[in-house]
Amino acid sequence: MREKKILIILFVTLLLDVIGIGILIPVIPALFTDSNAPTFMLAGYSVGSQYFIAGLMTALFGVMQFLAAPLLGDLSDTYGRKKLLTLGVGVLAVAQLLFAAGIALVSLPLLFVSRLVAGIAGANFSIVQATIADVTEPKHRARNFGLIGGAFGLGFILGPLIGGYIVALTGNPALPFLFAGCLGVLNLIFITFMLPETHHVRTAAGKFSLFKAFHNIKTAYLDVDTRPLYTVSFLQMLGFGIHTSLSAVFLSYRYNFSEADTGTYFAVVGVCIVLSQIFVVRFASARYNERKILRFALPLLALSLFAQTLVFNVWLLYSLIPFMSAAMSLITTNLPALISKGVSANRQGAALGINGSFQALSQGIAPLLGSTVAALLGVPFIYILAGCLVVGAYLWFPKKA
Repeated sequence: MREKKILIILFVTLLLDVIGIGILIPVIPALFTDSNAPTFMLAGYSVGSQYFIAGLMTALFGVMQFLAAPLLGDLSDTYGRKKLLTLGVGVLAVAQLLFAAGIALVSLPLLFVSRLVAGIAGANFSIVQATIADVTEPKHRARNFGLIGGAFGLGFILGPLIGGYIVALTGNPALPFLFAGCLGVLNLIFITFMLPETHHVRTAAGKFSLFKAFHNIKTAYLDVDTRPLYTVSFLQMLGFGIHTSLSAVFLSYRYNFSEADTGTYFAVVGVCIVLSQIFVVRFASARYNERKILRFALPLLALSLFAQTLVFNVWLLYSLIPFMSAAMSLITTNLPALISKGVSANRQGAALGINGSFQALSQGIAPLLGSTVAALLGVPFIYILAGCLVVGAYLWFPKKA
């Protein structure tokens, strides 16, 4: 019963975080790449510069997650999960309010600062993973890590939908971020009073540094057992990160989607991810081990990304969503489970923090890489690059334990 209660609390906490993060997605084109939008902020900039700034705005979040994820994982091993998670949620709320102020003041520097702060706070997903590992038997971790995917899925239903429709109804792109800030305050109150501490065997306090992310990459690659899995995690998330960070730009470019249209698209993606977590992940986990599942899911994701460049009809675009969602749901639950099983109980936070660091690094690189390709070769080429990266992850995946 205690495990179930904690899992529900973590689900709600992550859900509220993801809603706030997802609100940005449909707003990006109207702010940075669609010169016909009344809220466009980059008049006078070249098209290439517009794509680069849009990518950089998204990339900052991932870069700071890359730096902060292993630090927060280690800190939670030493000082406990609840303290660090509470701090992260509170800071993220402040960052959302700063972004709203940056839009209202038409201040690019303030927008960049807010994304930098949000990235540090948003790295708390590694603490959520470590908390799940604290209260879950190893054989059930893949299933319970599915809660993270479910929260992301539901968050991507509500976040872009809320952001898109608030802008569509009010014409004010700052209002969704005020809403996200309020959600963050509610989230802070919720975990303060509801979440118990789960990590009681603390590691000794060591030297903590934001630059540990780079040291962790070196350490990860010296470990011959976990190195292939970290590489797979990085490559597949880099490919999928190009999709998530620039899909709003792609939808605006090819289909002339409005903010509300983009919000609806991501809502459908979210519904499919939730259904995949409920049905596909549980069905697969009950019948196959993590390695077999990943050998199927990685090629499916690559094909789903390649297909984006070949589709010009909105209904065909929507038909790709279930396949892409199922693939990502299987990957995001089974890959962390494999990594988690490969380390001792007192290193769960550190190991999952390292994996979070790899994923965050990919999320920092992906928007810049994708926006550069879009500026040089054209927007559709971002999906060719994304699919190739996931193919690389499949080829790197170890065929034997």
